[in-house]
Amino acid sequence: MGKKIICAGILDTKGEEIKYIAEQVKAAGGDPVIMELSVGKEVGWADIGLGKILALTGKVPADLFAVDRHKAAAWVTEAAVQYVAELYQKGELDGIISYGGSMGAAISSAVMQSLPLGVPKLLLTTMASGDVRPYIGTKDMCIMYPIAEAGLNGLTKQILTNAAYSITGMANAPVIPTEDSRPLIGCMMFGVTTPNVLRGAAFMESKGYDVIINHAIGTGGMSMEEMISDGYVKGILDITTHEIADEMFGGVLSAGPDRLTAASAKGIPQVIAPGGLDLLNFGALDTVPEHYMEDVKNNVRKLYEHNTSVTCVSVTSEEAYKIALNMAEKINRTKGPTALCIPMKGWGACDIGAPNKELGWAGPGEGPSWIPDPEKAEWSFRSKRYIDGIKEKIDLDNPDIEILIADYHMNEPEFSDLMSGILNDMLNGTWVKGKNYGDKVCLL
Repeated sequence: MGKKIICAGILDTKGEEIKYIAEQVKAAGGDPVIMELSVGKEVGWADIGLGKILALTGKVPADLFAVDRHKAAAWVTEAAVQYVAELYQKGELDGIISYGGSMGAAISSAVMQSLPLGVPKLLLTTMASGDVRPYIGTKDMCIMYPIAEAGLNGLTKQILTNAAYSITGMANAPVIPTEDSRPLIGCMMFGVTTPNVLRGAAFMESKGYDVIINHAIGTGGMSMEEMISDGYVKGILDITTHEIADEMFGGVLSAGPDRLTAASAKGIPQVIAPGGLDLLNFGALDTVPEHYMEDVKNNVRKLYEHNTSVTCVSVTSEEAYKIALNMAEKINRTKGPTALCIPMKGWGACDIGAPNKELGWAGPGEGPSWIPDPEKAEWSFRSKRYIDGIKEKIDLDNPDIEILIADYHMNEPEFSDLMSGILNDMLNGTWVKGKNYGDKVCLL
């Protein structure tokens, strides 16, 4: 028999389409198993019927049909998540494909999100033409726009056939052996911290590690936190932490309130920097909240149009102080070696006192988020207020916590080498708190 492919959906409204997908999975060499996720009535012909799924939660189909669709969908989702977990544990699930509108996508995507990384997942839904973040979450899902919500014809059959052959092909992909895999290091990157991240990643790879670099756009940070919690990541260069600012002050790239918590809870080595924390991120210019635009007009903060779809406003020094309090509280919970490295000459390509193409800003003039320190012009006043917040909250009596203040810019090679060198020492078990890192680095 071929690989077992779960073909799921609300069968009382999309049954014929899902039957067709199952037929094409079989034609492609797979072993299709139709799973029912209906909320209106049980069709009676599914390989895994609604009653069988619901039995895991002590309910029967009649219970669903007596409540509103929202509650019914929640019950089906809960039961289906448990059911596919059992299938996967038994080796009876090699891939999953679903087809549906908004309700079907909501249920089946939650089921897909419950499966581990690496399990093939393909969601066909007309909702793919809108905001797909709720459907993907933090998992490796494929989403395909099927054009039509229902109906079998020459056009839709071709689209569904393509999808069926795709999921079958994914399920037959070779399993990458993990025995020889190198320990995995996590790293967070955004455009403004790219030089630092790429250099640090290359260093870690030269020391015998694999590196996974996540894009710090909200979902990237959420995925990293999840991978750490699941045990995939053995240490992290958390260079780019700007998702925390977006969470605190209403930017669109928030990774949620739990960003910067998993490594501390897991006790893995972590080296952290305030990369990109000088900016709050929004979409096109007309999406920036009015109160921030008023701040720009009144010179309270600065505006940076990265492109027609991305607009940023600068983080104030007082907001940096509040961010520091938030980060210190999270760092204090660490169960493993943790170093916070603070570059005094700027936190990214936009946070720089003068043009420097190698560091990410070609000019003209200072970077669009730069706030000079009145007492030392080459240093950032934002950095000084951030340090005030760290001093107020951080637990320096914790032997696992060290705070380093560096006379560098975030993207200078020396600062990248400082961070990656510390993480390498932590992973080797040779890290010692209080080490002398040279004239340009001091301890808090």
